[in-house]
Amino acid sequence: MNEFQVIDSLMPDAPTPSAGQLAAARARVFAAAPIPPASRARVRRRSWTGMALVAAAVALVVGAVAVLVPRPAVEPVAVTPMQKLEAAAAKLAATPEAKGRFWRRDIEDVMRTKDEYNYKAEVRAIQVETRAMEVLAFGPNREVYGWREPMSSKPYTAESLKTWRRDGSPKLCPARGCDKNMPAYGSVYLDQGLELADGLKPTMTELRDLPKEPAALRARLLASYDPQGADEREPWLAGAARQLINSPATPGTRAAAYLLLAKAPGFKVVDEVPGTFGLNGLALQYQGGQLVIDPRTGQFLGTQGLSPEGVAWDARIIRKVGWSDVRPVAPPKCRGCTDRL
Repeated sequence: MNEFQVIDSLMPDAPTPSAGQLAAARARVFAAAPIPPASRARVRRRSWTGMALVAAAVALVVGAVAVLVPRPAVEPVAVTPMQKLEAAAAKLAATPEAKGRFWRRDIEDVMRTKDEYNYKAEVRAIQVETRAMEVLAFGPNREVYGWREPMSSKPYTAESLKTWRRDGSPKLCPARGCDKNMPAYGSVYLDQGLELADGLKPTMTELRDLPKEPAALRARLLASYDPQGADEREPWLAGAARQLINSPATPGTRAAAYLLLAKAPGFKVVDEVPGTFGLNGLALQYQGGQLVIDPRTGQFLGTQGLSPEGVAWDARIIRKVGWSDVRPVAPPKCRGCTDRL
């Protein structure tokens, strides 16, 4: 039997060497280990010994060739944005909730606009970024709390900042301290705080009991759809799901709302959102905006408004959300900041 066939059968995973490689291996082996003359009685035994040495040497050579020949590169399996969203939704659904009597959500509202101020009888137009904090909270006895508190207004482009500083950095409003009589403003329609869509205003108990599976959630929501008094069915459903992901609904229901929105007309899942306002992650994108999600935890991070060119110009960033036993306290002089559902 051909000893190279034996070697080949013992090494099925090694790449097959070329004819030139085998010839070179044979030449090096026989040149390095010549067999000395021997008596006829010992020829047969020595021939078997020589064959074994040759086989071992060739095996080493073939093994070396196998090491030197690069294996085909294994391409990593691409993970689609939808698969990342499904994984994020699963993480959110498995997240335990904190206990408490009050649910509260604090959102930082950021907007970039063109603003004007007067300087020596001349109107200056600059690019301004305004920030405000919006609070919405619910209590155990149908209490609802909500207010908006201005924080700051300042230029955000290098040119506008230069102009503003050259003019003495005049006060820009709305900002903290601009209105001493009303430092915070009550939210309008607090009694509608749990409304998800036209004709769909669940109680807190009903909201918390919504299904945690996308198909069941879709069916439950559509049971409240009235074609006579609302938008078309799919936009109505998408609007309700958008409200759900930013509500006191359970983590499982909010995760199901992600997956429901991912298949809604006009929505798509995008990855690696630039995050102009710090909202980096995965996003459910629709015309004019994005719902940004943390892919590591599945938590909803906030929304970004997009211009027709795809540039983010405003954002609603979730700074704090969840349950606790701390009763919300509105800022002093805040009017209309509490109500009942």
